[in-house]
Amino acid sequence: MVTILGYLLIAAFLVLVIRQKLSPFSGLIIVSLAIGTVLCLTSNIPLDNIIGWIKEGLFYSYKADEKIKLGTINPTVMILFAILYFSLMMNVGLFDPLCTWLIRKANGDPLKIMMVTAFTSSVVTLDGDGTTTILIITSAFVPLYKQMGLKLSNLAMLIILPCGLGNCLPWGGPLARAAAVLNLEVNALFVAILPILAVSFIYVFGMAYFMGIKERKRLGYVRGKQAIVTPAQIRQMTDAIRHHEKELKRPHLFWFNLALTATLLVTLLMGWASGALTFLAGTAIALTVNYTAAEQRERITANGGDAIAVASIIMAAGCFLGIFNGSGMAAAVANSLAGLIPPSMGTHTALIFAFIGALACFALPVDAYYFGILPVIAPVAYSFGITPTEIGVASFMGQALRYASPTVAWLFLLMNRTEMTLGQYQKEFFKWSLPMFAIFIVVALLTGQLPL
Repeated sequence: MVTILGYLLIAAFLVLVIRQKLSPFSGLIIVSLAIGTVLCLTSNIPLDNIIGWIKEGLFYSYKADEKIKLGTINPTVMILFAILYFSLMMNVGLFDPLCTWLIRKANGDPLKIMMVTAFTSSVVTLDGDGTTTILIITSAFVPLYKQMGLKLSNLAMLIILPCGLGNCLPWGGPLARAAAVLNLEVNALFVAILPILAVSFIYVFGMAYFMGIKERKRLGYVRGKQAIVTPAQIRQMTDAIRHHEKELKRPHLFWFNLALTATLLVTLLMGWASGALTFLAGTAIALTVNYTAAEQRERITANGGDAIAVASIIMAAGCFLGIFNGSGMAAAVANSLAGLIPPSMGTHTALIFAFIGALACFALPVDAYYFGILPVIAPVAYSFGITPTEIGVASFMGQALRYASPTVAWLFLLMNRTEMTLGQYQKEFFKWSLPMFAIFIVVALLTGQLPL
């Protein structure tokens, strides 16, 4: 009975979310409460056990014979304040000087423009919000691309692939979701995938270089012999960045904000403090130095929407995972699935999941993937000696292909701004993302984060 209800819990959540009968937030809570209640009533388990299961899913707990359980509070606080912090850095214009300087240096050279596009997209996507990245980058670069006759499909790819990598940062969402499901510190999982991200960003810049060379040849550009873009047009591009929410910019505090950001990132990577504490303190300092008390309230309200949207999902997942694990449904489902896998294949579970999970990541909404699929696969992997970090890395392989999925609503904004149909977009995307998926797999294997 426990096994059947476990499968029912996963199936009901997936169906209701995919068919948009419930939001991920409501689905995680309502479905888990309903199935948990049915389990208690049919198994003579006191109903108040549900409260205990939820507490263990949400909060820290300690038992003498076990390790400390993290719950979902830590990743929730981490992602909440990380999104707020990087949204503030966009508000104050921390990255504006570098982006505008690079645009001036490009000076109408298709190769330089492609490289600058890739770099600017990589910087702007640091706040983890795809919509903001698309609006800012297309506003700055679409007029230039049209003026020079550059392919807008190249612009779309140089926006979306950095977005995909930026989404794998600790505050991007998937990392916090995976950490919550696997009961890991976000920092630990981020350090494990850092080499993958580093090599993938190198690939993106190599891709931009290749695109630039092809555009030079197609347009007949001869370096130093023509000025395709006028100073007025370059100024128009830089103004799109510098004048975006100009009243919020704080150029006189540039060096302070740069030093603060560098300190937070070093602290996070070195593991000197948890991501939650690091960005909580960083957000408070950034608000205090850059804005008045009234402005601080306004910034929290304005930037809080995206942060709360993601954080609320992680909290709801605590309810879902608490009931799924605490009731024994997770163990029952894992045991039934493990029995279907031949022992000779068990040690390859992480690698197999990397490929199957890539298809699931493409086909399913991100919450359905991380909270519907990963909780089932993880215990199966554990039974074959695979660690939570390794299965967490495996779950990230699909992020290379994630942004071909029509379930990502803001992709249609990108298609509209770059004048592409869904078919044209997907054809171009897979051409560049499939090699990146191969990079994900190979680097994870070479670094030992994905066991064979």
